[in-house]
Amino acid sequence: MENQKKFTSFSPVVRRVISKRVFLSAIIATLCVLLANTLAIRNPQKIVFAKSANHNLSPLTKKVLGSLTNDVRVVVLFDKQSDLFDPVRNLLIEYERISANLKLEFIDLARDPARAEEVQQELRLPANAPNNRILFSAQERVKIVNDSELSILDFSEFMDKRVARRTHFVGEKLFTSAIVAVNEGTQTKVGFVTGHSEHKASDQGGQWGYSKFALMLQQKGFLLQEVSLSGTNSIPADCRLLIIPGPRTPYGSSELNKLSEYLEIGGNLFTLFNFYSLQRPCGLEAFLEGYGFEIGINQVSDSKNEQSGKSGILLVDDLGSHPITKPILGSRLQVVLPRSIGYSKPNEGTDDPPPITILANSSESSQAIIQTQDKKGAIEKEGKIPLMAAKIHANESQPPARIIVTGDSLFLGNSAFEAGANRDFASLAVNWLLERTHLLDIEPRAVTEYRINLSSAEMNSITWVLLLLLPGGTLGIGLLWWQRQMKR
Repeated sequence: MENQKKFTSFSPVVRRVISKRVFLSAIIATLCVLLANTLAIRNPQKIVFAKSANHNLSPLTKKVLGSLTNDVRVVVLFDKQSDLFDPVRNLLIEYERISANLKLEFIDLARDPARAEEVQQELRLPANAPNNRILFSAQERVKIVNDSELSILDFSEFMDKRVARRTHFVGEKLFTSAIVAVNEGTQTKVGFVTGHSEHKASDQGGQWGYSKFALMLQQKGFLLQEVSLSGTNSIPADCRLLIIPGPRTPYGSSELNKLSEYLEIGGNLFTLFNFYSLQRPCGLEAFLEGYGFEIGINQVSDSKNEQSGKSGILLVDDLGSHPITKPILGSRLQVVLPRSIGYSKPNEGTDDPPPITILANSSESSQAIIQTQDKKGAIEKEGKIPLMAAKIHANESQPPARIIVTGDSLFLGNSAFEAGANRDFASLAVNWLLERTHLLDIEPRAVTEYRINLSSAEMNSITWVLLLLLPGGTLGIGLLWWQRQMKR
């Protein structure tokens, strides 16, 4: 119609509409700022922007610092021009902020060598060490952390740029371990059983080496030693924890008797099996049956939780409610072809709970396969299958013995140690076995890279989301918008 009014872009009506929208938007923005500030005042949070190190301390560090009752002296002997001085200083200041029992002192080696020498004489240390270091002392014990331990150098670009790049900072891990070590007063001895083709603490190999696990134990302040049970050898009387890491050859009766005597006096045992010993049981299976465990001569597969693209690697997320696994609930262990680890059922008619606690289970889509004579394999059991278990074994006149049994030993090998929650499980298991209940929390760790491990089911779900849901949703929104515009 010719007489119909046409609105120009900046007609009075349009200007009034725009003004109202700007006014309302300003009011809403102001209200949002006021609400955000009100929430910030009532719920204060500390955010760290330091580029040199992440000072969001781990739960374990906070627990250790909060439980200190004795004074811990920390002396930083450092050249302030060092590129590691700032992250060391900032991290230790955060430690001091949390615990009033931490006595911190900084000494510049270049400007005040006399004070550095005086402090070292007080702590009965040689004063001729030229390198930067941090001294932790308490109860006449001293722990030294050298600057060379604080980071890992990447030499991949050294030939081109003549510079070694620092890849990550591990100060919190070392500082917390040093505080625990000097505060405990005595050094705990941990034994690795040898003589049956086990993993070795000194082996730096990928799948079979245990050097990363051993390094973690050493950083906790433990003294590691190899223990042979053959012949006239015996388990040292001061060995608090015995680790049997994946034996592949049989134990003799005298060796099993030594293990039994060790448990009867309150020794602690961490036994790890693997699929390599399926064809030749090592004798520990029958030995642990006497303590209520059932070690499967089988191999567990899990179609739901098998890692995408890696056959035989399972991502275990069904963790039990136990002091070892509570801190890592919601995380996943990465295990390799595990065996089942169950327990003997209590007698019928009794209401007593089983003395053994399951730490980890496979999913309902699992199968335990046993080898048959024709080597085709047969299904022994299906459904949820226990893979790890723990027990406190009571002794009549001695302290109780603590036992952990896992159906896989490769998950603590160097190749898998940093995968998922494997490292955290190892730390928590050792602390529980040694009754260090105040340390049952996630330990500090350096982040060197980010990996996402997905099971086959999760990978399929993500594939469908990316290929169907996202494009389909975008197309659907576009069609609705187009239809709405057409109606106008």
